Amino acid sequence: MIFSSNSSERESYCHLLTVTGVQRSETIEKTNLMHKLSGFRDYFIASLLAATVVVFFSLYLVTRRGYFFDAPPTVDPLFVPNKVIATAGMTLLAFTFLIGPLSRYFDRWDHLLAYRKEIGIVGGFLAVLHAFVSYFLLPIKFPQAKYSLDNPYTLAGLIGVFLLVFLFILSLKRVIALLEGRTWWFWQRWGLRLVIVATLIHVYMMKWNGWVKWLSQGGGKATAELANPWLPGLGILATLFITWVVVIRLYESLFLFKDFGFTPKEITMDGTLRLRGRRFFIASFVVLLVAYFLVVTRWASF
Repeated sequence: MIFSSNSSERESYCHLLTVTGVQRSETIEKTNLMHKLSGFRDYFIASLLAATVVVFFSLYLVTRRGYFFDAPPTVDPLFVPNKVIATAGMTLLAFTFLIGPLSRYFDRWDHLLAYRKEIGIVGGFLAVLHAFVSYFLLPIKFPQAKYSLDNPYTLAGLIGVFLLVFLFILSLKRVIALLEGRTWWFWQRWGLRLVIVATLIHVYMMKWNGWVKWLSQGGGKATAELANPWLPGLGILATLFITWVVVIRLYESLFLFKDFGFTPKEITMDGTLRLRGRRFFIASFVVLLVAYFLVVTRWASF
């Protein structure tokens, strides 16, 4: 390249080279975080996050229902704990799906990339545990005779469990060593996508009618099974979050990357795309907060 005698032109070019170099360094650093081997500290942090979510959800359900283990005779003793682990599991899996956009649009969240796999594994464990408890330990709510693959939500849940087991196997060090990096990440990306889809199908088909009834008619009067029916179910609150995460990822695929996960996402190399993604992220998050406010206050008495 031949420069004119104008010094500002040379300075602009040097600045461009510097910015490009920084962006490449950031991309390499993020890639290293994603591909590092798991350690005790990583699983400890992921488990600590999961424990925080479980405690928060437990407190919410105790407030809404009035009990945890000491359920009334008409309710399985593990009914509420099972709701907690189910909702915590799918929330953590959705959060794993959200870490990518968070790190792409906000540098302060880059460190989460180091724990994405471990958070996903812990969330997957809770989801599989939920399936086990539902089938074997909730005879009142879910008698085994009720289960049938003819029910789409049962089939979707079963598919989600098998996919989670598959992803867990993929996360073993020996399997990671056998697979090429791109191949491994391809299966991980698409496996998690399918898990999220199966989860949404499972939850929406099971809960939709109940949610519509609660939103239109309210929860009715307080009973031994439900102490505060004016509070929305934990499922609808978690599903709003998961749906928002899916909307974020769909926006990226359709309008930013214009693909559905077949190529690497190096959005840090393009400032314009990054700005567009950040604006949509923030705007949609505000919409999510408004939705939460409307749902939580739907039948509240102030």
